[in-house]
Amino acid sequence: MIEVVENYEKYIADLPELINKSYYKAEFFMQKLGLKHATYYRKLKLKNFTHQEVKLITTLLFPEEILIQEFQKSEDDIKAGRTIDYSEFKEKLRAKYNIQI
Repeated sequence: MIEVVENYEKYIADLPELINKSYYKAEFFMQKLGLKHATYYRKLKLKNFTHQEVKLITTLLFPEEILIQEFQKSEDDIKAGRTIDYSEFKEKLRAKYNIQI
């Protein structure tokens, strides 16, 4: 368990460099996190993002890994029989988004 905490601390320490090396500009992260310019740079400098902010930054920095995880979850659902048929899916879309398919 201590290793998990140490790895997380290292990741937090590396976040500013990972963000800097990403393809995104600082404005993108500020917008997604809902932070003002000064707040974003203060958190970046002090490395004190909340765990929700760290989670969001991670999904923005590593979208391929998130996609792979989602595919794996989908495969697990299929293997476990947690599926719905197409007509049920269409009905859920209609109800949720009020659209006609």
